Amino acid sequence: MANPFVARSLHRRLSVALGSLALLVGLLGALGAYLVVRSLGNQFNDDLQEAAAAVRPTPATPPTLPGGAPLPAKNVVVQVWGPGDGARPGHTSDPGVTLPRARPGFSSLEAGGQLWDAFALQAGDAYLQIAEQRRVRSVNAWRVALWAALPVVALLPLLVLIVHVTVRLSLRPLERLGQRAARADLNHLQPLEDKEAPDELRPFLDSINRMMDRLSTLIEAERRFIANAAHELRTPITAMQLQVDNLRQATPADRDGRLDELQRGIRRTASLIAQLLGLARAEMGGAQNAPQAVSLPQVVTDVIADLLPLAIDRGVDLGAERLDDISLVCAEADLRVLVKNLIDNAIRYGGAGAGAGADCRVDVSVLREGASAVIEVADNGPGIPPADRARVFDRFFRGGAADEEGSGLGLAIAQTLAANHGGRVTLAARPDGASGVVARIVLPIQ
Repeated sequence: MANPFVARSLHRRLSVALGSLALLVGLLGALGAYLVVRSLGNQFNDDLQEAAAAVRPTPATPPTLPGGAPLPAKNVVVQVWGPGDGARPGHTSDPGVTLPRARPGFSSLEAGGQLWDAFALQAGDAYLQIAEQRRVRSVNAWRVALWAALPVVALLPLLVLIVHVTVRLSLRPLERLGQRAARADLNHLQPLEDKEAPDELRPFLDSINRMMDRLSTLIEAERRFIANAAHELRTPITAMQLQVDNLRQATPADRDGRLDELQRGIRRTASLIAQLLGLARAEMGGAQNAPQAVSLPQVVTDVIADLLPLAIDRGVDLGAERLDDISLVCAEADLRVLVKNLIDNAIRYGGAGAGAGADCRVDVSVLREGASAVIEVADNGPGIPPADRARVFDRFFRGGAADEEGSGLGLAIAQTLAANHGGRVTLAARPDGASGVVARIVLPIQ
């Protein structure tokens, strides 16, 4: 069970430690000020008592020390003027101090180069005046300030020590977490857990753990990609090796046919490698392509022109239905690859499966929908089973397609490129109820 008195928050620990020390300093300062003020009160009482006891008639000549030096002035002087007294008081507690008669109430006087704070009042026929040297008050004020500051100065090293120890103990879990993070590698990406870590570090730890989860997912995906790529490359390479062996053993009459098979194998392998490189470039974010203003209808018509020979060879009626005038700021090369992959996919796997006696069609449209540009590729092929629609964007997934030149990377590349430009690719059944698939590329218009 956790100790309720042990704070897990670094802020709370420092607040408790510094608050306790501040309370201790305050109590010691208050104690020191109390003792000093009490001592000053006793001293003032003694001075008053001494002054009251020393009140006597003022002599004509003030007493002096042997040698003629005047007596040192006392801190408190009491003077009394009777009805017949003139400027000099008739009675005083210190004949060596000659203070002028002040006005009733509080006032400041100067005598012998010293400042005095005086209070005077009329008491019947007598006029009473009590004065105290101002330097005494200044000295007493400094004494109070010294005793108030002394605990702070004395406890300053303790304050530094407490802060150092508190921060060190509070950050020790972070040191352990740093050591665990340093031991992490591609084979050990475990979340960082430390129940003793301060609460202020929880958001940081959560961010690191989420990052490690993403890294683990990406690394696992890359491992699957490498394994799938190796498997996909091994098949055509093995086939080409067999074709080379057959070519060596072929008769002159069969050699041309064997060479055609080898050439097709090389073409398939080159296409697969090009797709792999395209996917790698797409996942790098297209940093090598500078964004520029691109006419979307022009890109679509150019791609249709490039793929028209393939469509004719497959018996597909390829054309554009609607081309809204839309410009996008993007990497033109990425946009061409994105559009080409979807149209090529529709020609290979959609249009060719329209069925006997049916016209194989692939229609391309460019539409403006609010703040988005939509490139729509519709075919009248057999469509995609609902169970496969969630997987068609996976790498190397081809479902029931049997196209010999397909790699299963076209839609994965298209989705990655669309995401790089803030868009997405979706596949859905035709809205008119006919067989086929409608692929949509949705990109924001900037």
